[in-house]
Amino acid sequence: MNPKVARDVLPLVSNPDFAELIGIYLDEKISEQYKIMEQSVDTHVIYRAQGAASILRRLKSMKAEIQSSAERDK
Repeated sequence: MNPKVARDVLPLVSNPDFAELIGIYLDEKISEQYKIMEQSVDTHVIYRAQGAASILRRLKSMKAEIQSSAERDK
């Protein structure tokens, strides 16, 4: 990640209210993708849900990624 972008976004992800609310939202969306994987018989739908779940999990770790990128450039 571009360190300047990381520094610009750092206040947003450091806000405890944001972190809690986005965590709840992402957990719900990840659960939805797991349900799709469990119930689907079409491999393309399963692969799409796996990719969506992977991206959602990465968004959950966004705070740590942004903080490490911002600190690297100091």
